[in-house]
Amino acid sequence: MRKNLSQNAKRVDFCSGKHKSLSRRWFASLLWRAFPGKSEREVAQLGAPVLDVSERQIINWLRCDNDAALSYVTAVMVLAGVEVVLEPVRGRAA
Repeated sequence: MRKNLSQNAKRVDFCSGKHKSLSRRWFASLLWRAFPGKSEREVAQLGAPVLDVSERQIINWLRCDNDAALSYVTAVMVLAGVEVVLEPVRGRAA
């Protein structure tokens, strides 16, 4: 009988702590690349109409206060450019 390795991972491992913090920081840096601005407010003003969210929501994402839904993550990934997104995976600059 084969082991189901997914049973070893607990939801709490992904919903708190290091994973949550890293994923929020990664998305915040992606927002800065997709909507280059000199301040959080400027990034929010550029990004809000494109993503159809409030400026406050963008600021919350930039400050890592909230998680973004997958639909927003994928949209920002496309805007930032796939090359930028995959750069950490490849482990080297293009």
